[in-house]
Amino acid sequence: MKEADRDTNRRILVIDDNRAIHEDFRKIFGQTARNESMEAAEAELFDEAPVAPAQRKFTIDSAMQGQEGLAMVKQAMREGQLYALAFVDVRMPPGWDGIETVARLWEACPDLQVVICTAYSDYTWDDMIQKLGQSDRLVILKKPFDNIEVLQLANALTEKWFFLQQIRNHVLDLEFRVVHGSEQLRKSEERFRLITENAADLISIVDADGRRLYSSPSFRTLLGFAPEEMDGTLAFDQIHPDDCAAALASTRRTVETGDVQVIDYRMRHKDGSWRTLESHKAPFRNADGLIEGVLIVSRDIGERKMLEIQLRQAQKLESIGQLAAGIAHEINTPTQFIGDNTRFVRDAFNDLQQLLTAYDKMFKAAQTGALPPELLAEVEAAQQAADLEYLSAEVPKALEQTIDGIERVSKIVRAMKDFSHPGNESKTMLDLNKAIESTATVCRSEWKYVADLVTDFDLALPLVPVLPGEFNQVVLNIMINATHAITDVVGSGGNGKGTITISTRRDSDYVEVRIRDTGAGIPEKVRDRIFEPFFTTKEVGKGTGQGLAIARSVVVEKHNGTVVFETESGKGTCFIIRLPLTASAPEEHQKTVA
Repeated sequence: MKEADRDTNRRILVIDDNRAIHEDFRKIFGQTARNESMEAAEAELFDEAPVAPAQRKFTIDSAMQGQEGLAMVKQAMREGQLYALAFVDVRMPPGWDGIETVARLWEACPDLQVVICTAYSDYTWDDMIQKLGQSDRLVILKKPFDNIEVLQLANALTEKWFFLQQIRNHVLDLEFRVVHGSEQLRKSEERFRLITENAADLISIVDADGRRLYSSPSFRTLLGFAPEEMDGTLAFDQIHPDDCAAALASTRRTVETGDVQVIDYRMRHKDGSWRTLESHKAPFRNADGLIEGVLIVSRDIGERKMLEIQLRQAQKLESIGQLAAGIAHEINTPTQFIGDNTRFVRDAFNDLQQLLTAYDKMFKAAQTGALPPELLAEVEAAQQAADLEYLSAEVPKALEQTIDGIERVSKIVRAMKDFSHPGNESKTMLDLNKAIESTATVCRSEWKYVADLVTDFDLALPLVPVLPGEFNQVVLNIMINATHAITDVVGSGGNGKGTITISTRRDSDYVEVRIRDTGAGIPEKVRDRIFEPFFTTKEVGKGTGQGLAIARSVVVEKHNGTVVFETESGKGTCFIIRLPLTASAPEEHQKTVA
Protein backbone atom coordinates (compact mmCIF):
# COMPACT_ATOMS: atom_id res chain seq x y z
CA MET A 1 0.00 0.00 0.00
CA LYS A 2 1.33 3.43 -0.91
CA GLU A 3 1.96 6.10 1.71
CA ALA A 4 -0.86 8.19 0.24
CA ASP A 5 -3.25 5.30 0.77
CA ARG A 6 -2.08 4.97 4.33
CA ASP A 7 -2.93 8.61 5.03
CA THR A 8 -6.57 7.98 4.13
CA ASN A 9 -6.74 5.42 6.97
CA ARG A 10 -5.54 7.85 9.66
CA ARG A 11 -9.09 8.53 10.74
CA ILE A 12 -9.65 9.21 14.45
CA LEU A 13 -12.95 9.50 16.29
CA VAL A 14 -13.09 11.43 19.58
CA ILE A 15 -16.09 10.53 21.80
CA ASP A 16 -16.39 12.91 24.76
CA ASP A 17 -19.22 14.98 26.23
CA ASN A 18 -16.89 17.95 26.80
CA ARG A 19 -16.52 20.19 23.76
CA ALA A 20 -13.29 21.65 25.13
CA ILE A 21 -11.70 18.21 24.96
CA HIS A 22 -12.51 18.01 21.24
CA GLU A 23 -10.81 21.36 20.70
CA ASP A 24 -7.78 20.13 22.66
CA PHE A 25 -7.46 17.08 20.41
CA ARG A 26 -7.70 19.23 17.29
CA LYS A 27 -4.94 21.49 18.60
CA ILE A 28 -2.76 18.48 19.43
CA PHE A 29 -3.13 17.10 15.90
CA GLY A 30 -2.84 20.51 14.20
CA GLN A 31 -0.14 21.23 11.59
CA THR A 32 2.79 23.57 12.19
CA ALA A 33 2.99 26.34 9.64
CA ARG A 34 5.99 26.14 7.35
CA ASN A 35 8.33 29.08 6.94
CA GLU A 36 8.40 29.11 3.14
CA SER A 37 10.65 32.19 2.92
CA MET A 38 13.28 30.53 5.14
CA GLU A 39 13.08 27.34 3.09
CA ALA A 40 13.52 29.32 -0.14
CA ALA A 41 16.54 31.17 1.27
CA GLU A 42 18.07 27.90 2.43
CA ALA A 43 17.51 26.35 -1.00
CA GLU A 44 19.16 29.34 -2.72
CA LEU A 45 22.12 29.29 -0.32
CA PHE A 46 22.84 25.59 -0.81
CA ASP A 47 21.70 25.48 -4.46
CA GLU A 48 19.10 22.83 -3.64
CA ALA A 49 15.38 22.58 -4.25
CA PRO A 50 13.32 23.04 -1.08
CA VAL A 51 12.00 19.79 0.31
CA ALA A 52 8.67 19.78 2.11
CA PRO A 53 8.91 17.98 5.45
CA ALA A 54 7.02 14.73 5.71
CA GLN A 55 4.02 15.19 7.97
CA ARG A 56 1.45 12.67 9.06
CA LYS A 57 -2.03 14.07 8.78
CA PHE A 58 -4.95 12.83 10.82
CA THR A 59 -8.65 13.22 10.15
CA ILE A 60 -10.43 14.02 13.42
CA ASP A 61 -14.21 13.52 13.85
CA SER A 62 -16.17 14.26 17.03
CA ALA A 63 -19.09 12.65 18.84
CA MET A 64 -20.59 13.92 22.09
CA GLN A 65 -22.12 10.60 23.23
CA GLY A 66 -21.47 6.89 22.79
CA GLN A 67 -24.64 6.33 20.74
CA GLU A 68 -23.61 9.07 18.32
CA GLY A 69 -20.10 7.61 18.07
CA LEU A 70 -21.46 4.12 17.25
CA ALA A 71 -23.62 5.57 14.49
CA MET A 72 -20.62 7.35 12.98
CA VAL A 73 -18.51 4.16 13.09
CA LYS A 74 -21.26 2.20 11.29
CA GLN A 75 -21.68 4.95 8.70
CA ALA A 76 -17.90 4.96 8.09
CA MET A 77 -17.97 1.20 7.56
CA ARG A 78 -20.78 1.50 5.04
CA GLU A 79 -18.78 4.12 3.14
CA GLY A 80 -15.59 2.05 3.27
CA GLN A 81 -13.75 4.78 5.21
CA LEU A 82 -13.06 2.95 8.48
CA TYR A 83 -11.88 4.64 11.65
CA ALA A 84 -8.53 3.33 12.82
CA LEU A 85 -8.62 4.77 16.34
CA ALA A 86 -11.12 6.13 18.87
CA PHE A 87 -10.40 8.22 21.98
CA VAL A 88 -13.29 7.48 24.37
CA ASP A 89 -14.04 9.29 27.63
CA VAL A 90 -15.11 7.17 30.63
CA ARG A 91 -17.76 9.54 32.00
CA MET A 92 -20.38 10.74 29.50
CA PRO A 93 -23.69 11.29 31.29
CA PRO A 94 -26.53 10.81 30.56
CA GLY A 95 -25.77 8.17 27.91
CA TRP A 96 -23.49 5.17 27.80
CA ASP A 97 -20.29 5.34 29.79
CA GLY A 98 -16.96 4.74 28.07
CA ILE A 99 -16.80 0.99 28.81
CA GLU A 100 -20.23 0.27 27.36
CA THR A 101 -19.43 2.50 24.38
CA VAL A 102 -16.23 0.54 23.66
CA ALA A 103 -18.09 -2.78 23.88
CA ARG A 104 -20.67 -1.54 21.33
CA LEU A 105 -17.97 -0.17 19.04
CA TRP A 106 -16.11 -3.48 19.01
CA GLU A 107 -19.31 -5.36 18.21
CA ALA A 108 -19.57 -3.25 15.06
CA CYS A 109 -15.86 -2.84 14.24
CA PRO A 110 -13.64 -5.43 16.01
CA ASP A 111 -10.34 -4.02 14.71
CA LEU A 112 -10.92 -0.50 16.04
CA GLN A 113 -8.05 0.60 18.30
CA VAL A 114 -9.31 2.34 21.47
CA VAL A 115 -7.78 4.72 24.01
CA ILE A 116 -9.83 5.06 27.21
CA CYS A 117 -9.45 8.60 28.57
CA THR A 118 -10.06 9.11 32.28
CA ALA A 119 -9.04 11.32 35.18
CA TYR A 120 -10.65 9.05 37.77
CA SER A 121 -10.49 5.48 38.97
CA ASP A 122 -14.00 4.56 37.79
CA TYR A 123 -12.86 1.16 36.61
CA THR A 124 -9.84 -0.91 37.56
CA TRP A 125 -7.94 -2.76 34.87
CA ASP A 126 -9.50 -6.02 36.12
CA ASP A 127 -12.99 -4.47 35.84
CA MET A 128 -12.29 -3.43 32.25
CA ILE A 129 -10.97 -6.90 31.36
CA GLN A 130 -14.06 -8.47 32.93
CA LYS A 131 -16.40 -6.25 30.91
CA LEU A 132 -14.45 -6.05 27.64
CA GLY A 133 -12.28 -9.19 27.68
CA GLN A 134 -8.52 -9.45 27.28
CA SER A 135 -7.55 -7.21 24.39
CA ASP A 136 -4.46 -5.68 22.83
CA ARG A 137 -6.62 -3.02 21.19
CA LEU A 138 -7.13 -1.11 24.45
CA VAL A 139 -4.90 1.54 26.05
CA ILE A 140 -5.67 3.70 29.11
CA LEU A 141 -4.72 7.41 28.98
CA LYS A 142 -4.87 9.43 32.19
CA LYS A 143 -6.03 13.06 32.14
CA PRO A 144 -4.61 15.68 31.95
CA PHE A 145 -3.12 14.72 28.58
CA ASP A 146 0.51 15.05 27.61
CA ASN A 147 0.57 16.24 23.97
CA ILE A 148 3.54 14.06 23.05
CA GLU A 149 1.92 11.03 24.64
CA VAL A 150 -1.31 11.59 22.67
CA LEU A 151 0.63 11.98 19.41
CA GLN A 152 2.67 8.87 20.12
CA LEU A 153 -0.47 6.87 20.86
CA ALA A 154 -2.14 8.13 17.68
CA ASN A 155 0.89 7.32 15.53
CA ALA A 156 1.45 3.91 17.12
CA LEU A 157 -2.18 2.75 17.21
CA THR A 158 -3.14 3.93 13.72
CA GLU A 159 0.06 2.30 12.49
CA LYS A 160 -0.91 -0.83 14.41
CA TRP A 161 -4.39 -0.77 12.86
CA PHE A 162 -2.81 -0.41 9.43
CA PHE A 163 -0.40 -3.25 9.99
CA LEU A 164 -3.20 -5.42 11.36
CA GLN A 165 -5.07 -4.97 8.09
CA GLN A 166 -1.87 -5.48 6.14
CA ILE A 167 -1.01 -8.65 8.08
CA ARG A 168 -4.46 -10.08 7.44
CA ASN A 169 -4.07 -9.33 3.78
CA HIS A 170 -0.68 -10.98 3.84
CA VAL A 171 -2.10 -14.08 5.51
CA LEU A 172 -4.73 -14.42 2.79
CA ASP A 173 -2.11 -13.72 0.20
CA LEU A 174 0.26 -16.31 1.64
CA GLU A 175 -2.46 -18.95 1.64
CA PHE A 176 -3.03 -18.21 -2.03
CA ARG A 177 0.69 -18.36 -2.74
CA VAL A 178 1.09 -21.70 -0.95
CA VAL A 179 -1.63 -23.12 -3.13
CA HIS A 180 -0.31 -21.64 -6.35
CA GLY A 181 3.42 -22.15 -5.98
CA SER A 182 6.48 -21.80 -3.77
CA GLU A 183 7.94 -19.00 -5.85
CA GLN A 184 5.30 -16.58 -4.67
CA LEU A 185 5.92 -17.71 -1.09
CA ARG A 186 9.63 -17.02 -1.53
CA LYS A 187 8.87 -13.47 -2.66
CA SER A 188 6.68 -12.86 0.37
CA GLU A 189 9.37 -14.12 2.72
CA GLU A 190 11.87 -11.88 0.98
CA ARG A 191 9.59 -8.91 1.57
CA PHE A 192 9.44 -9.58 5.32
CA ARG A 193 13.20 -10.10 5.39
CA LEU A 194 13.69 -6.65 3.90
CA ILE A 195 11.44 -5.14 6.59
CA THR A 196 13.42 -6.66 9.46
CA GLU A 197 16.82 -6.06 7.94
CA ASN A 198 16.12 -2.39 7.20
CA ALA A 199 14.36 -1.56 10.46
CA ALA A 200 16.07 1.13 12.57
CA ASP A 201 15.11 -0.59 15.84
CA LEU A 202 17.06 -3.55 17.18
CA ILE A 203 15.23 -6.82 16.47
CA SER A 204 16.32 -10.08 18.03
CA ILE A 205 14.89 -13.47 18.88
CA VAL A 206 16.19 -15.30 21.96
CA ASP A 207 15.39 -18.75 23.29
CA ALA A 208 14.04 -19.45 26.77
CA ASP A 209 17.58 -19.23 28.21
CA GLY A 210 18.27 -15.83 26.62
CA ARG A 211 20.57 -17.10 23.85
CA ARG A 212 20.19 -15.11 20.64
CA LEU A 213 18.74 -17.00 17.66
CA TYR A 214 18.49 -13.95 15.39
CA SER A 215 19.95 -10.42 15.43
CA SER A 216 18.98 -7.73 12.93
CA PRO A 217 21.55 -5.71 10.96
CA SER A 218 20.61 -2.65 13.04
CA PHE A 219 22.84 -4.05 15.82
CA ARG A 220 25.80 -2.90 13.73
CA THR A 221 24.44 0.66 13.52
CA LEU A 222 23.35 1.07 17.13
CA LEU A 223 25.77 -1.10 19.12
CA GLY A 224 28.67 -1.56 16.71
CA PHE A 225 28.30 -5.36 16.50
CA ALA A 226 27.81 -7.31 13.28
CA PRO A 227 24.78 -9.64 13.44
CA GLU A 228 27.03 -12.71 13.24
CA GLU A 229 28.91 -11.46 16.32
CA MET A 230 25.66 -11.40 18.29
CA ASP A 231 24.03 -14.65 17.15
CA GLY A 232 24.52 -17.46 19.65
CA THR A 233 25.58 -15.12 22.49
CA LEU A 234 23.65 -14.63 25.72
CA ALA A 235 21.59 -11.44 25.55
CA PHE A 236 22.27 -10.72 29.23
CA ASP A 237 26.05 -10.63 28.72
CA GLN A 238 25.77 -7.18 27.08
CA ILE A 239 23.35 -5.73 29.67
CA HIS A 240 24.63 -3.46 32.47
CA PRO A 241 25.12 -5.44 35.73
CA ASP A 242 22.76 -3.13 37.63
CA ASP A 243 19.97 -3.77 35.09
CA CYS A 244 20.56 -7.46 34.39
CA ALA A 245 18.32 -8.88 37.14
CA ALA A 246 15.30 -6.85 36.03
CA ALA A 247 15.90 -7.72 32.35
CA LEU A 248 16.18 -11.42 33.18
CA ALA A 249 12.98 -11.32 35.26
CA SER A 250 11.00 -9.67 32.44
CA THR A 251 12.21 -12.26 29.90
CA ARG A 252 11.26 -15.13 32.20
CA ARG A 253 7.81 -13.65 32.70
CA THR A 254 7.25 -13.43 28.95
CA VAL A 255 8.30 -17.08 28.51
CA GLU A 256 6.19 -18.28 31.44
CA THR A 257 3.03 -16.22 30.95
CA GLY A 258 3.10 -14.96 27.36
CA ASP A 259 2.68 -11.37 28.57
CA VAL A 260 4.30 -8.57 26.59
CA GLN A 261 6.91 -6.80 28.73
CA VAL A 262 8.27 -3.26 28.36
CA ILE A 263 11.50 -2.47 30.19
CA ASP A 264 14.38 0.03 30.06
CA TYR A 265 17.98 -1.07 30.52
CA ARG A 266 21.53 -0.22 29.46
CA MET A 267 23.38 -2.31 26.87
CA ARG A 268 27.10 -2.23 26.13
CA HIS A 269 28.35 -0.81 22.84
CA LYS A 270 31.28 -2.52 21.16
CA ASP A 271 33.51 0.39 22.20
CA GLY A 272 32.65 -0.24 25.88
CA SER A 273 30.22 2.64 26.35
CA TRP A 274 26.57 2.14 27.29
CA ARG A 275 23.34 2.80 25.41
CA THR A 276 19.97 3.11 27.16
CA LEU A 277 17.31 1.05 25.40
CA GLU A 278 13.57 0.63 25.71
CA SER A 279 12.70 -2.98 24.87
CA HIS A 280 9.37 -4.59 24.03
CA LYS A 281 9.41 -8.33 24.68
CA ALA A 282 6.75 -10.56 23.14
CA PRO A 283 6.41 -14.37 23.13
CA PHE A 284 7.82 -16.21 20.10
CA ARG A 285 5.69 -19.27 19.39
CA ASN A 286 6.33 -22.35 17.28
CA ALA A 287 3.90 -23.94 14.81
CA ASP A 288 2.04 -25.64 17.68
CA GLY A 289 1.51 -22.34 19.48
CA LEU A 290 3.96 -23.16 22.27
CA ILE A 291 6.31 -20.39 23.51
CA GLU A 292 9.87 -21.33 22.64
CA GLY A 293 11.52 -17.91 22.83
CA VAL A 294 11.10 -14.15 22.99
CA LEU A 295 10.94 -11.54 20.23
CA ILE A 296 12.71 -8.37 21.43
CA VAL A 297 12.34 -5.02 19.68
CA SER A 298 14.50 -2.26 21.21
CA ARG A 299 15.16 1.40 20.51
CA ASP A 300 17.71 3.90 21.80
CA ILE A 301 16.15 6.31 24.33
CA GLY A 302 19.40 7.84 25.56
CA GLU A 303 18.46 11.32 24.37
CA ARG A 304 15.08 11.08 26.08
CA LYS A 305 16.73 9.97 29.33
CA MET A 306 19.15 12.90 29.12
CA LEU A 307 16.24 15.31 28.72
CA GLU A 308 14.55 13.76 31.76
CA ILE A 309 17.73 14.26 33.82
CA GLN A 310 17.94 17.88 32.69
CA LEU A 311 14.28 18.40 33.59
CA ARG A 312 14.79 16.95 37.08
CA GLN A 313 17.83 19.20 37.59
CA ALA A 314 15.79 22.19 36.43
CA GLN A 315 13.11 21.29 38.98
CA LYS A 316 15.72 21.20 41.75
CA LEU A 317 17.15 24.55 40.70
CA GLU A 318 13.62 25.94 40.55
CA SER A 319 13.08 24.79 44.13
CA ILE A 320 16.29 26.53 45.23
CA GLY A 321 15.20 29.64 43.36
CA GLN A 322 11.91 29.67 45.24
CA LEU A 323 13.79 29.30 48.53
CA ALA A 324 16.51 31.80 47.59
CA ALA A 325 15.19 34.71 49.65
CA GLY A 326 14.93 32.57 52.77
CA ILE A 327 18.36 31.06 52.23
CA ALA A 328 19.84 34.56 51.78
CA HIS A 329 18.24 35.59 55.09
CA GLU A 330 19.63 32.49 56.81
CA ILE A 331 23.11 33.37 55.60
CA ASN A 332 22.74 37.09 56.30
CA THR A 333 21.97 36.65 60.02
CA PRO A 334 25.22 34.88 61.00
CA THR A 335 27.13 37.08 58.57
CA GLN A 336 25.95 40.17 60.45
CA PHE A 337 27.13 39.01 63.85
CA ILE A 338 30.37 37.70 62.35
CA GLY A 339 30.94 41.25 61.08
CA ASP A 340 29.96 42.84 64.40
CA ASN A 341 32.25 40.55 66.40
CA THR A 342 35.12 41.05 63.97
CA ARG A 343 34.84 44.84 64.31
CA PHE A 344 34.71 44.47 68.13
CA VAL A 345 37.89 42.35 68.12
CA ARG A 346 39.55 44.90 65.81
CA ASP A 347 38.73 47.81 68.19
CA ALA A 348 39.83 45.72 71.19
CA PHE A 349 43.13 45.00 69.50
CA ASN A 350 43.68 48.75 68.87
CA ASP A 351 43.17 49.44 72.60
CA LEU A 352 45.50 46.60 73.52
CA GLN A 353 48.08 47.85 71.04
CA GLN A 354 48.16 51.24 72.81
CA LEU A 355 48.56 49.46 76.16
CA LEU A 356 51.35 47.30 74.78
CA THR A 357 53.12 50.44 73.52
CA ALA A 358 52.93 51.95 77.01
CA TYR A 359 54.22 48.68 78.55
CA ASP A 360 57.12 48.73 76.10
CA LYS A 361 58.09 52.25 77.20
CA MET A 362 57.85 51.27 80.86
CA PHE A 363 60.00 48.17 80.24
CA LYS A 364 62.72 50.18 78.53
CA ALA A 365 62.66 52.78 81.36
CA ALA A 366 62.96 50.02 83.95
CA GLN A 367 66.04 48.70 82.18
CA THR A 368 67.72 52.10 82.73
CA GLY A 369 66.74 52.04 86.42
CA ALA A 370 64.49 55.13 86.20
CA LEU A 371 60.65 55.07 86.08
CA PRO A 372 59.41 58.64 85.82
CA PRO A 373 55.99 59.24 87.47
CA GLU A 374 54.52 60.57 84.22
CA LEU A 375 55.30 57.21 82.48
CA LEU A 376 53.53 55.28 85.22
CA ALA A 377 50.56 57.60 84.82
CA GLU A 378 50.57 56.97 81.05
CA VAL A 379 50.54 53.18 81.59
CA GLU A 380 47.74 53.44 84.12
CA ALA A 381 45.69 55.56 81.68
CA ALA A 382 46.26 53.02 78.89
CA GLN A 383 45.11 50.20 81.19
CA GLN A 384 41.93 52.03 82.08
CA ALA A 385 41.24 52.82 78.40
CA ALA A 386 41.77 49.19 77.38
CA ASP A 387 39.57 47.82 80.20
CA LEU A 388 41.44 44.50 80.40
CA GLU A 389 38.87 42.81 82.62
CA TYR A 390 36.10 43.50 80.09
CA LEU A 391 38.18 42.45 77.09
CA SER A 392 39.30 39.24 78.84
CA ALA A 393 35.64 38.26 79.24
CA GLU A 394 34.22 39.45 75.94
CA VAL A 395 36.90 38.75 73.30
CA PRO A 396 36.75 34.93 73.75
CA LYS A 397 32.94 35.12 73.48
CA ALA A 398 33.19 37.16 70.31
CA LEU A 399 35.63 34.68 68.78
CA GLU A 400 33.38 31.71 69.70
CA GLN A 401 30.34 33.45 68.21
CA THR A 402 32.32 34.20 65.05
CA ILE A 403 33.38 30.56 64.70
CA ASP A 404 29.77 29.47 65.28
CA GLY A 405 28.54 31.89 62.61
CA ILE A 406 31.10 30.62 60.12
CA GLU A 407 29.97 27.06 60.85
CA ARG A 408 26.33 28.01 60.27
CA VAL A 409 27.13 29.62 56.92
CA SER A 410 29.26 26.65 55.92
CA LYS A 411 26.47 24.26 56.86
CA ILE A 412 23.97 26.13 54.68
CA VAL A 413 26.39 26.22 51.74
CA ARG A 414 27.14 22.49 52.10
CA ALA A 415 23.43 21.72 52.28
CA MET A 416 22.75 23.72 49.13
CA LYS A 417 25.61 21.95 47.35
CA ASP A 418 24.31 18.52 48.40
CA PHE A 419 20.73 19.37 47.45
CA SER A 420 21.49 20.87 44.04
CA HIS A 421 24.06 18.30 42.94
CA PRO A 422 22.97 17.05 39.48
CA GLY A 423 23.85 13.40 40.16
CA ASN A 424 23.42 10.78 37.42
CA GLU A 425 21.09 8.02 36.37
CA SER A 426 22.88 5.41 38.55
CA LYS A 427 21.95 4.86 42.17
CA THR A 428 24.47 5.87 44.84
CA MET A 429 24.87 4.45 48.35
CA LEU A 430 23.62 7.38 50.44
CA ASP A 431 23.45 8.32 54.12
CA LEU A 432 19.75 9.18 54.33
CA ASN A 433 20.12 10.89 57.72
CA LYS A 434 22.68 13.34 56.33
CA ALA A 435 20.63 13.91 53.17
CA ILE A 436 17.51 14.72 55.22
CA GLU A 437 19.48 17.14 57.42
CA SER A 438 20.82 18.94 54.33
CA THR A 439 17.36 19.28 52.81
CA ALA A 440 15.89 20.52 56.10
CA THR A 441 18.66 23.15 56.27
CA VAL A 442 17.96 24.33 52.72
CA CYS A 443 14.27 24.93 53.45
CA ARG A 444 14.72 26.12 57.07
CA SER A 445 13.45 29.57 56.23
CA GLU A 446 10.13 28.00 55.17
CA TRP A 447 9.38 26.15 58.41
CA LYS A 448 11.32 27.87 61.23
CA TYR A 449 8.69 30.57 61.89
CA VAL A 450 5.75 28.16 62.16
CA ALA A 451 7.23 24.85 63.27
CA ASP A 452 9.94 23.23 65.34
CA LEU A 453 11.88 20.43 63.65
CA VAL A 454 12.40 17.21 65.60
CA THR A 455 14.61 14.45 64.19
CA ASP A 456 14.69 10.88 65.43
CA PHE A 457 17.34 9.23 63.27
CA ASP A 458 18.50 5.63 63.50
CA LEU A 459 22.25 6.17 63.82
CA ALA A 460 22.87 2.56 62.78
CA LEU A 461 20.95 3.04 59.53
CA PRO A 462 22.84 1.43 56.61
CA LEU A 463 23.61 3.26 53.38
CA VAL A 464 20.74 3.03 50.89
CA PRO A 465 21.01 2.84 47.07
CA VAL A 466 19.15 5.92 45.79
CA LEU A 467 19.30 8.72 43.27
CA PRO A 468 20.46 11.48 45.70
CA GLY A 469 18.97 14.47 43.90
CA GLU A 470 15.63 12.70 43.42
CA PHE A 471 15.45 11.66 47.09
CA ASN A 472 16.27 15.20 48.28
CA GLN A 473 13.45 16.53 46.08
CA VAL A 474 10.98 14.07 47.65
CA VAL A 475 11.90 15.15 51.20
CA LEU A 476 11.73 18.83 50.21
CA ASN A 477 8.29 18.48 48.62
CA ILE A 478 6.84 16.69 51.66
CA MET A 479 8.43 19.13 54.14
CA ILE A 480 7.03 22.13 52.22
CA ASN A 481 3.60 20.47 52.27
CA ALA A 482 3.94 19.89 56.02
CA THR A 483 4.89 23.55 56.54
CA HIS A 484 1.85 24.75 54.61
CA ALA A 485 -0.42 22.39 56.57
CA ILE A 486 0.90 23.73 59.89
CA THR A 487 0.63 27.35 58.68
CA ASP A 488 -3.06 26.78 57.99
CA VAL A 489 -3.44 25.96 61.70
CA VAL A 490 -1.07 28.39 63.50
CA GLY A 491 -1.00 31.25 61.00
CA SER A 492 2.30 33.11 60.80
CA GLY A 493 3.46 31.76 64.17
CA GLY A 494 1.75 34.21 66.49
CA ASN A 495 -0.44 31.42 67.86
CA GLY A 496 2.49 29.21 68.73
CA LYS A 497 4.31 26.73 66.58
CA GLY A 498 3.58 23.28 65.24
CA THR A 499 6.04 20.43 64.94
CA ILE A 500 7.57 18.55 62.01
CA THR A 501 9.03 15.22 63.13
CA ILE A 502 11.30 13.19 60.83
CA SER A 503 12.39 9.69 61.80
CA THR A 504 14.35 6.91 60.09
CA ARG A 505 14.29 3.19 60.84
CA ARG A 506 15.34 -0.07 59.24
CA ASP A 507 12.54 -2.54 58.63
CA SER A 508 13.89 -5.89 57.37
CA ASP A 509 15.12 -5.31 53.79
CA TYR A 510 13.72 -1.76 53.67
CA VAL A 511 14.49 1.61 55.19
CA GLU A 512 11.52 3.62 56.41
CA VAL A 513 11.39 7.42 56.55
CA ARG A 514 8.47 9.08 58.36
CA ILE A 515 7.69 12.79 58.02
CA ARG A 516 4.94 13.84 60.44
CA ASP A 517 3.28 17.25 60.87
CA THR A 518 0.80 18.70 63.33
CA GLY A 519 -1.34 20.36 60.67
CA ALA A 520 -5.07 19.97 60.17
CA GLY A 521 -4.85 16.62 58.36
CA ILE A 522 -6.03 15.75 54.85
CA PRO A 523 -9.79 16.07 54.22
CA GLU A 524 -11.37 12.66 53.74
CA LYS A 525 -13.01 13.58 50.43
CA VAL A 526 -9.65 14.25 48.71
CA ARG A 527 -7.46 11.54 50.25
CA ASP A 528 -7.75 9.32 47.17
CA ARG A 529 -6.50 12.11 44.89
CA ILE A 530 -3.51 13.70 46.61
CA PHE A 531 -0.97 11.85 44.43
CA GLU A 532 -2.70 12.87 41.20
CA PRO A 533 -0.70 15.32 39.03
CA PHE A 534 -1.92 18.94 39.21
CA PHE A 535 -4.39 18.18 42.03
CA THR A 536 -4.08 20.60 44.95
CA THR A 537 -6.23 21.91 47.77
CA LYS A 538 -4.09 25.04 48.16
CA GLU A 539 -5.08 28.48 47.04
CA VAL A 540 -4.07 29.76 43.62
CA GLY A 541 -0.38 30.66 43.49
CA LYS A 542 0.57 28.59 46.54
CA GLY A 543 0.69 25.11 45.03
CA THR A 544 0.88 23.50 41.58
CA GLY A 545 -0.28 20.02 42.55
CA GLN A 546 3.00 18.51 41.35
CA GLY A 547 4.91 18.02 44.62
CA LEU A 548 3.32 14.79 45.84
CA ALA A 549 2.89 13.45 42.30
CA ILE A 550 6.64 13.86 41.72
CA ALA A 551 7.38 12.31 45.13
CA ARG A 552 5.32 9.22 44.34
CA SER A 553 6.85 8.89 40.87
CA VAL A 554 10.39 9.07 42.28
CA VAL A 555 9.80 6.62 45.15
CA VAL A 556 7.67 4.04 43.30
CA GLU A 557 8.91 4.16 39.71
CA LYS A 558 12.58 5.07 40.18
CA HIS A 559 13.32 3.32 43.50
CA ASN A 560 10.78 0.46 43.57
CA GLY A 561 9.63 1.66 46.97
CA THR A 562 6.32 2.80 48.41
CA VAL A 563 4.94 6.08 49.74
CA VAL A 564 1.72 6.13 51.79
CA PHE A 565 0.25 8.42 54.41
CA GLU A 566 -1.62 8.31 57.70
CA THR A 567 -3.81 11.27 58.52
CA GLU A 568 -6.30 12.33 61.17
CA SER A 569 -8.46 15.41 60.90
CA GLY A 570 -7.36 18.10 63.33
CA LYS A 571 -4.20 16.25 64.37
CA GLY A 572 -1.94 16.06 61.34
CA THR A 573 -0.49 13.80 58.67
CA CYS A 574 2.42 11.38 58.46
CA PHE A 575 3.98 10.40 55.12
CA ILE A 576 5.78 7.05 55.17
CA ILE A 577 8.48 6.38 52.58
CA ARG A 578 9.88 2.85 52.24
CA LEU A 579 12.99 2.25 50.12
CA PRO A 580 14.59 -1.16 49.41
CA LEU A 581 18.13 -1.78 50.59
CA THR A 582 18.96 -3.53 47.30
CA ALA A 583 19.22 -1.67 43.99
CA SER A 584 17.68 -4.41 41.81
CA ALA A 585 14.04 -4.00 40.89
CA PRO A 586 11.60 -6.72 42.02
CA GLU A 587 9.54 -8.36 39.30
CA GLU A 588 6.27 -6.78 40.36
CA HIS A 589 7.57 -3.35 39.33
CA GLN A 590 8.13 -4.29 35.69
CA LYS A 591 5.68 -2.81 33.18
CA THR A 592 3.36 -5.38 31.60
CA VAL A 593 1.22 -4.89 28.52
CA ALA A 594 -1.60 -7.46 28.62
